[in-house]
Amino acid sequence: MLRVAFVYPPIIHESFEENLKVVDEDFGRLPPISLAYAAAIAEKAGHRAVLLDVNALGLTVEETIAQLREFRPDVLGFTLTTYMFRETTRWMGILRDALKVPTIVGGVNLRLYPAETLEHEAVDYGVLHFGTRGLPLLLEAIESGRCPAGLPEVVARDEAGRVVIGPIQPGHSPFPDLPPPARHLLPNDRYYSIISQRRPFTVMVTGTGCPARCSYCAIPDAPRFRNSVSGALDEVRQVVRDLGVREIDFFDADFFAGKAWTREFCQGLIEEKFDLEWSCRASIDSVTTELLALAKKAGCRQIYVGLETPDENALASMHRGVRPDKARRVLGTMHELGIRALGFFMIGVPGETHATARGTIAYALSLPIDYAQFSRMIAKPGSEHYRQLVATTGSDYWRDFVLQKAVPERLPNPWSRIGERAIEAYTRLGYVAFYYRPRLLARSIGRMRSLDEVHRSGRTALRMLGVPIGRR
Repeated sequence: MLRVAFVYPPIIHESFEENLKVVDEDFGRLPPISLAYAAAIAEKAGHRAVLLDVNALGLTVEETIAQLREFRPDVLGFTLTTYMFRETTRWMGILRDALKVPTIVGGVNLRLYPAETLEHEAVDYGVLHFGTRGLPLLLEAIESGRCPAGLPEVVARDEAGRVVIGPIQPGHSPFPDLPPPARHLLPNDRYYSIISQRRPFTVMVTGTGCPARCSYCAIPDAPRFRNSVSGALDEVRQVVRDLGVREIDFFDADFFAGKAWTREFCQGLIEEKFDLEWSCRASIDSVTTELLALAKKAGCRQIYVGLETPDENALASMHRGVRPDKARRVLGTMHELGIRALGFFMIGVPGETHATARGTIAYALSLPIDYAQFSRMIAKPGSEHYRQLVATTGSDYWRDFVLQKAVPERLPNPWSRIGERAIEAYTRLGYVAFYYRPRLLARSIGRMRSLDEVHRSGRTALRMLGVPIGRR
């Protein structure tokens, strides 16, 4: 049996991200669900695990090392996203040097750049796919002292120091073998989102991948699998029963994709009569009036929808099928049913001009939505737009970033007709124009259920206006 310590470092904002700094820092404090899955897999394989959510607990490096030394780990585990690559590998290096144990990483970044990720001196091993096969095999090899190079789903150096990427079984769904996330290892009372209203709060995933083919998103390249309805309902029962969870945010890319599954799941929630509210993400094209009514009855309070822009040329260029007239009808139905909507909007889309950017803000203000998020469009790693950018410029910026090479603070945006400074200014203007309408302010305050929610919203509002208030 190995002692495996999973660590989630503090979240920091990088200048190249699509969101404004204040939005990233104040959006919420969400559980590191991918690490909780990894911890559950390690426990199922017979190992002892801990999960230190440094971000939620507010620990310093010194406090983290002290707690890890008490546990005496044999190996350290991390998840690597591209945005958090620099900060996570910095923490990895410090903890690895202090504790003298090897490190394992997983995550989207490893899937996109496996060999490059292992070029970093703080990374010893990687686990691809979902880890249900690779992580137990890797831990077994470490425990027995064998070289793990070539094991399925494992990225490791062979005895000659060459990086070997193990095979992945195509089409293999993780869900039959995937245990529920090890939420018992998390400080569940610390989690919330900026628009959550009940605690304990958690996030949940019932499926991976996305049926849409949006050019700005990397999710379509990820394999698509979905848990069974019974498996998803079992996980809901577990968090309600064992943790007292009263609000769940489902993080599936499109929760309503697969209407029969969604219908059966909502019926199950209704039959269970949970004291529970939930949110999800959905495509405008996936929802129907019947499903929305059923979801509302099952406890759905709000839905996040990608609306992007009203410019139909830009939507076509991005392979985005959301037409403004249909969006308006669906959002109107949600409003009538009492389901709140958060709309995602983009500034800097293909062909963007000052006029179209202002049109996107006006579009957001005209819709029957309760919340809005405005983001800069960037070339995300693995997306079609990024592949186009690499072909156009001849530079693989994200690969260079992973390899610790010098990269610009902002990636080029050759498809937009306005510059980065204007894109950021319109992004900030969108928030101010949307949220500082007196009528919306009054309605939002009237809906708040706790002083904590008032405090969170007020702090974010002041920071958006430039008032120097620190993070909570």
